Amino acid sequence: MCQQVMSDLPPERSQSSNPFEFTTLDLFGPFEIKDSVKRRTGKKVWGIVFCCMASRAVHVDLVDDQSSESFLQAYSRFVALRGHPRKLWSDKGTNFIGAKPALHDLHNHLAALKNSSIEDKAGRNGTEWAWNFHPADAPHRNGAAEAAVKLVKRALTSIGGVTNSLTWGELQTLFYQAANLTNERPIDARAQEQEDSIEYLTPNTLLLGRTRQGGDTSGIDFSIHPWRRLRAIQIGVDMFWKRWSELAGPNLFIRPKWHQRQRNVAVGDIVWIADSNALRGQFRLGRIQKVHPDKEGLVRDADVKTCVGLPASLTVGPLQRNPEQRTSVILRRDVRRLVVLIPVENQ
Repeated sequence: MCQQVMSDLPPERSQSSNPFEFTTLDLFGPFEIKDSVKRRTGKKVWGIVFCCMASRAVHVDLVDDQSSESFLQAYSRFVALRGHPRKLWSDKGTNFIGAKPALHDLHNHLAALKNSSIEDKAGRNGTEWAWNFHPADAPHRNGAAEAAVKLVKRALTSIGGVTNSLTWGELQTLFYQAANLTNERPIDARAQEQEDSIEYLTPNTLLLGRTRQGGDTSGIDFSIHPWRRLRAIQIGVDMFWKRWSELAGPNLFIRPKWHQRQRNVAVGDIVWIADSNALRGQFRLGRIQKVHPDKEGLVRDADVKTCVGLPASLTVGPLQRNPEQRTSVILRRDVRRLVVLIPVENQ
């Protein structure tokens, strides 16, 4: 196998840019769904995922088939919500190759509308536009974004059996909620001046200027109309969250290799406590207070100081953010339930 030194980080990953200004995309599926009118009739649909190169935010939508026409409709919806990207990356799918001339015509039309009143606006709308195709069988050429795309695709594909009872609109709702959960993952964390205060940055922070936590639906009585159909969607979202947590946790910051010794977690490390029974969309962060090594000096368990109570971002209904409703506790956890976000030596 031929080898070559890894190239530098592309500027699209490091330069200041708007969300989804540099975007990679891919199709996944198919999924079996029910017709919204003829419930006994089934059909196949596909998912499409857009990933921001800079923020790692994702946008997930549905398409009827793998044709260029269906892709152009999904792309138009994406642009309406996220704005025009300056650069796109994808594989050489026939649907993408077929859609490229149509998108070129659209952007060339915008560029041709230059005059004193709209020239600047047209430039901001993405008239400096390019679509790059990866070489065949080389997804690593866009590794970081492809990893995010792969993660969402694997988690959503794993719940494919649940979609048999859903309609188009219901599956689209599931996809939107799954994308929101993915955009709530921490991509950076830092300790605050207060010892118990840890804040983390998420793609939603960059998209919205805030997070969207508070997606738990455990308090809803789904037996009451019109919540019955929503229950089927929430089952799918719960399955996505469980599967996504299993896939994403080991890959957020540290990649464990169990056949080799790894760095021991240390007192002062900021960690994500990835409990299997955590509420959907909840990322509980804490700081390690004590470690428990075995006879070989390998840390197997750790005591983590964290906060319990109402989520800091909960602002739904009469319950508003109130620091007094949160208390500190010490939890003992197996290190396999901890994801190190910031080692103590890097703080």
